[in-house]
Amino acid sequence: RLLALKIPVPHDDVIVLSSASVVPGRIDIEESSLDRVRSQEVIRVGYLSDKLPYTFTNSHGHLVGFDIELVHQLARELQVRLELISCDVESALELLDNQQIDLLVGGVFMNPKRLLQVGFSQPYQQATLAVVVKDHDRHEYRSWDDSYWGRGKHLAVLYEDMAKVAKRELPHANIVVIDTYADYFSGQRPDLDGVIMPAEEGAAWNILYPEYAIVVPQPVVQRPISLVTRSKDAQWLQFLDRWLDFKKLDGEFDRLHRYWIEGEGTV
Repeated sequence: RLLALKIPVPHDDVIVLSSASVVPGRIDIEESSLDRVRSQEVIRVGYLSDKLPYTFTNSHGHLVGFDIELVHQLARELQVRLELISCDVESALELLDNQQIDLLVGGVFMNPKRLLQVGFSQPYQQATLAVVVKDHDRHEYRSWDDSYWGRGKHLAVLYEDMAKVAKRELPHANIVVIDTYADYFSGQRPDLDGVIMPAEEGAAWNILYPEYAIVVPQPVVQRPISLVTRSKDAQWLQFLDRWLDFKKLDGEFDRLHRYWIEGEGTV
């Protein structure tokens, strides 16, 4: 049922592109992304693949998720075509900088390094850092402050910048960067003891792979999740912040959270 979820009210003008290599080029312009979106009547959104429950392909072959429904709403309210482009973090940074995409989504959370590279909207969700392990190992990961936490363990993260933070905070653990969470959950990486990931994403994967457990070590560590733009695009960021304000006041984020994260859509 999770993998069969659909966007309740999809935008009627959407194109999904499999990779950035098939994206038509754009001419660099000095105007803001907002001006370009309005004048060309197209918004290009890069998305990180397989980021349950934010971006994923459902069993009908449609791109769906919390963030995907959010940008469907954005495009519909702007009355523009929505172009969705699959990318990874590194290619997304280049595409943003070259103005080939206007936005990046996929449960992206802020950290100091990323703040120096891109622009972030105001947060619309909080990610709680957790460790997902085989259920019988869950009692070994109760506190981030334990000086021996993770000693001798091989723990995976998804991005290189996360690996640097994890290595600093968990000096006794072996930190490994993987391409996708599916590598761990599907058993393709038997050398790994666990994966460090947001609890909200772990909960969705845990529905598909119930033999794992989500552990939130103490003290709780949270990070803000935001929409990502190119840096120095103040007008576009200001518009997105005010648009997100309306969504919060309308209770839309509560509904999205219930539907995609708490599982209301699977009932």
